[in-house]
Amino acid sequence: MVNGDAGDFVDRIYSCQDTVFIYNGVKYWFQGYMPSSDTVHMEVVQVDPERDGYVWEYNGNSISKGQGSFQKAPIFDGKTFWEAEKDVEWTDE
Repeated sequence: MVNGDAGDFVDRIYSCQDTVFIYNGVKYWFQGYMPSSDTVHMEVVQVDPERDGYVWEYNGNSISKGQGSFQKAPIFDGKTFWEAEKDVEWTDE
C-alpha cells in the first residue's frame, strides 16, 4: 500500500471512518455508518473522475462482515483489495 499500511487501512474500514484512496489514477471515497442500532451501511463511491452510483455497497448487521465483504469485492479493476493493495494509495485528502 502506498502512503500507509494495508492492515491499518483494513482496520480503518472496520471502524467505518471516511477514507479516501486512489487506484489506477481514480480517486475513491469509502464511508460507513449505522442507520440504526442493528444495521450497518458501507459504501465506496468514485469521486474523481466522478461516477454515479456505488462502486461497492454493503448493507447488513455486522461491521466485521462488511469489512470482509470489502476485502473480497473485485472493485479494483476486477481485483480484490489484497490482490491490488500494493497499488492502492491511501490519501485521505
